[in-house]
Amino acid sequence: MHSYQVLIIGGGPGGYESAIRLNQYGITCAVVEHQRIGGICLNWGCIPTKALVKSAELYTEMKEAQLYGLPPLEARADYPLVFERKNKTVEQLVSGIEFLFRKRGIPVIAEKAVSVSASPRGYLVRTDQGTEIETEFLIIATGSVPKELPGIRIDEQNILSSTGILNLSGLPDSLAVVGGGVIGCEFASIMNSFGVRTHIVEFLPRIVSTEDEELSKRLSLALKKAGIRISTGVGVQSIATTAEGQEVTLSDGNKLTVDKVLLSVGRTPANNLEWNGLQLACERGAIGIDGQMRTSLPKVYAIGDVTGKMQLAHTASKQGLIAVEHIRSCINGTPHDHPELDYANIPRCTFTNPELASVGLTEDEAKEKFSDILVGKFPFSANGKAIAMGSSFGFVKTIARADTSALVGLHIIGANAAELIAQGAILIAQGATPGQVENVVFAHPTLSEALKEAIEDIRSLSIHKL
Repeated sequence: MHSYQVLIIGGGPGGYESAIRLNQYGITCAVVEHQRIGGICLNWGCIPTKALVKSAELYTEMKEAQLYGLPPLEARADYPLVFERKNKTVEQLVSGIEFLFRKRGIPVIAEKAVSVSASPRGYLVRTDQGTEIETEFLIIATGSVPKELPGIRIDEQNILSSTGILNLSGLPDSLAVVGGGVIGCEFASIMNSFGVRTHIVEFLPRIVSTEDEELSKRLSLALKKAGIRISTGVGVQSIATTAEGQEVTLSDGNKLTVDKVLLSVGRTPANNLEWNGLQLACERGAIGIDGQMRTSLPKVYAIGDVTGKMQLAHTASKQGLIAVEHIRSCINGTPHDHPELDYANIPRCTFTNPELASVGLTEDEAKEKFSDILVGKFPFSANGKAIAMGSSFGFVKTIARADTSALVGLHIIGANAAELIAQGAILIAQGATPGQVENVVFAHPTLSEALKEAIEDIRSLSIHKL
């Protein structure tokens, strides 16, 4: 029987980063992961998608070469080569994590955990191969799985999940994306860039509905201008295979016929362990946690998508590090709580073309919470670097409390939004005010100057805004 101080079930970003930090602290640990280390994010999510995003962006720029005084591109994209590059990118990163584990001597049990029971030391975990692992502390990081719609099943042949569409080595002629959230919009943007006729179908009144409404509407306009059809406020009743392809029947009576369908209607916690004789508190399938990531069972923690919190890789990673700090304090005999994670100040990024990124409260959320707010904006069309890049679409929007002037929200749509948003996260975490930001010097010419001027605009002091 294997025995460790801490056992982690799930090798995604939250799980593997927790294991490395525990190892750094000299705490014995192991990871149970039946697939390759890295989880959905590295193998079938964040990383492969962003590899495709880069290829799509570059291809779009090459087709628009004349705008930069260069000869136009006539060649059609060779998607099998794009697919190969995506796979190489994934392999490089996953192999790197595996090397770190070998170098540090962190065991990876390449089996699937199926049950948890009480044991004299703490807990006994059994795998599908009959392996038994005893541990004092347990971290559950089992992630999530794609949701399906009633009567519509993902077969990864015609009706695809985000994993299935990443496994396509060739492009379909047409694609229906059911669900206009972050994942759906990202894939719609990628496929459209490569010439796939793409149609987004969203049940809610607008796409990326959890984001600031103004940015959501601007993104919709940009995607439509790029050639993507978008239908909002309409659901999907059925999908049937016909001689012409996949016939998608919508709730408004219209029908679409496409080669492939991407079903992107969210993900549900992968909470399928058997808890033999143990009562683990869950709500709507998600494992309940407190601010230290503790569950209702002593010395059992949960992190990542299985907790039902923000389904983001960096959320899982931060949750894991908080759990590790609490476990370490318990092992050292001085158990105490650590600063809790502020979920409102976790950056959210949508890697469409243009990118959308946000942190903190939306304008509607800020109005509801504080009543009186201040809003500043600055367009990239007035930013020197953006104009030089040929990427002047979009703007930065900042939100502050009227009573204290503290920044509570920052939203960006435009080039490099996902990189720029970290500045907003730092400022909001520090409770910065527009006056305090004046003490920071922003390099010129950079896109980050748009953030500076949007913050200045809160007090109507933006230099370059009309």
